[in-house]
Amino acid sequence: MSTLEHAVDADLDEPRPEGHRPSVSVVVPAYNEALILMESLSELYAYLQALTDQYDWELVVVNDGSQDETGDIAEAFARTRPEVRVLHHAVNFRLGQALRYAFNTCHGDYVVTIDCDLSYSPDHIGLLLAELRAEHAKIAVASPYMKGGRTTGIPFGRRVLSRGANRFLSASSGGQLSTLTGMVRAYDRPFLSSLSLRSMGTDINTEILYKAQLLNARVIEVPAHLDWTGQQASAPERESKMQLGKSTSAYVFSGFMFRPVAFFIIPGLVILAFALYNLGWLSYNILHEYSHLSGGFEPRMSEAFANTFDSRPHAYFVSGFTLVIAVQLLSLGIMSSQQKRYFEELFHVGTANYKEHQRARARDR
Repeated sequence: MSTLEHAVDADLDEPRPEGHRPSVSVVVPAYNEALILMESLSELYAYLQALTDQYDWELVVVNDGSQDETGDIAEAFARTRPEVRVLHHAVNFRLGQALRYAFNTCHGDYVVTIDCDLSYSPDHIGLLLAELRAEHAKIAVASPYMKGGRTTGIPFGRRVLSRGANRFLSASSGGQLSTLTGMVRAYDRPFLSSLSLRSMGTDINTEILYKAQLLNARVIEVPAHLDWTGQQASAPERESKMQLGKSTSAYVFSGFMFRPVAFFIIPGLVILAFALYNLGWLSYNILHEYSHLSGGFEPRMSEAFANTFDSRPHAYFVSGFTLVIAVQLLSLGIMSSQQKRYFEELFHVGTANYKEHQRARARDR
């Protein structure tokens, strides 16, 4: 770890005052959830009340431009409950912007994000917070795909896509995490505030983990139960709402962020090996033709090339085409790896500057 990384991590690990009862902000993004919102908020509120002895807490609902009564229901719920705040988007900006909006308003020492449908039950909040604090981590991820985690009632197609996306991203990021796409997590809020997030869609979840990895932040997983039992009837609407095609392309791009070498250099080496095999095969046939001809070196070699091309023109085309593609992929791989290193250095510098600015503001108060 570089000196700068040590400085960033040390700054992010500032201890909280002794005797301070920690506070938590629970963020619930909601888009067209009028049918389930009141029941979900009531269940969350009751669970958080049970945590009052351990945490000061607030419940932050983000109405992300819903076209039904989601916003009105959330406001009605919050009207008599001072711990509940409702944020509104005039139009649907998607998950990333909804979370960023909420993160910028959260007051807690910790932030927990949870799905409005409670496909992860509310008791995951306490579990994530307990593990985050016990392990002195910056992020705790609810993981149904790690050992001890499980899923229930998820449609086959959706389950295959989700598992495949997470395995792909896990391999791209180094294999330390089993679940990278899930939103249900607990965060250390000062650390989260330092990340300068940009994503607008569901890829915000992988962006957070990618930037945490750049800072060598401690990220842990907690076995979780993802339960869609009783929600099958709304699965077509859910899949449309999540825009699976866009999510898939976002996950592919996230994998590229984690490890660009896997997208360029590895395929480039495979294609280069194929091109060299073809070139070797052509060379063998040219030499074979050459050995059966008579005359000087140059006429025999030219005739050997011509005879081989006449009998196998496709081999010349394939060899040349694959060699050019291989060189281009390897060049792109080298350039993307360099760009990744430049970005990492700039990100470290930006994070350090942000934390220094925060310290200066605290001193001026």
